[in-house]
Amino acid sequence: MTKKDPQATRKRILKAAISLLNAEGVTQLILDEVAREAQVSKGGLLHHFPTKEALFKGLVDLSYQSWQAVLEAKLEQEPEGRPGRWTRAYIRSSFQLSPEALDEMQACRRVLTLYPEMLHYWRQHYQPMLIPNGDDGLPKGRALMIRVACDGLWLGEVSGLALVSETAYAEIEAELLRLSEDV
Repeated sequence: MTKKDPQATRKRILKAAISLLNAEGVTQLILDEVAREAQVSKGGLLHHFPTKEALFKGLVDLSYQSWQAVLEAKLEQEPEGRPGRWTRAYIRSSFQLSPEALDEMQACRRVLTLYPEMLHYWRQHYQPMLIPNGDDGLPKGRALMIRVACDGLWLGEVSGLALVSETAYAEIEAELLRLSEDV
């Protein structure tokens, strides 16, 4: 007999939802199909996510946790006490998104497009993360400009807009990193 792993089941359900959301869109998302794709019973899905809204919140939670883990890993690579430490970690996190993270964010964008009330839930996660950016040792305007540039690029990528070429993407990352060093 195998031991049940609720976290693994939740993640499998969310991955199935992400796959279906990105393939078929939010309006076509049917919980029965999510359960089938995740290889769980519909009752099992409803145990973890009793409503579509709960599933969508779980998706936002997963996306945030993935992003936060990458940001924390990048932050650990930055030496303590140097001005711009948090900003450089944010830049690297924004420019080095994994395909899995992009899929999660794209699914979130699809949900937020049709369920704008979920935007408040997204903001509850996103806003506290930005607090360290305000006290990073960089001039506040510069730190904010860098964060907004990063956000614009990854939001553009997630929404499918081709804002810049691959070459320009690397050049922008390098320039933002230079700006985060030059105090």
